[in-house]
Amino acid sequence: MVKLSRSEQIIAEKTVCVLLVRGENPDGQPIYAYVAVRADKLEEFMAAQKSGLFYPEDFGIIVESGEGEPSDEVRERMEREYGFNHAQMLDIPNAEEAGQLTQNIVSARPDPAE
Repeated sequence: MVKLSRSEQIIAEKTVCVLLVRGENPDGQPIYAYVAVRADKLEEFMAAQKSGLFYPEDFGIIVESGEGEPSDEVRERMEREYGFNHAQMLDIPNAEEAGQLTQNIVSARPDPAE
């Protein structure tokens, strides 16, 4: 787990990332969800995905979900309303990568104490 300074922790608590999560429903059909997750919860979110049964709403807010792949209308709304960039999506394979992403996010933001 990446250790954040107090200033970085404050930034991470106030920064929200919108993630596109894909999986399967109990019937084996593909599903997706766009989930808004606080940056300081990314590692926990990613670790939970690897643990088996996973409920994204336990870690963030589902802003859109459905079966199959997102429609063009859904993709456009996610881009317009949340700034989601489908062309530059990052694959976050594990909790360690999520921790590094959190570190990169908070390092790029101005220090709230300044």
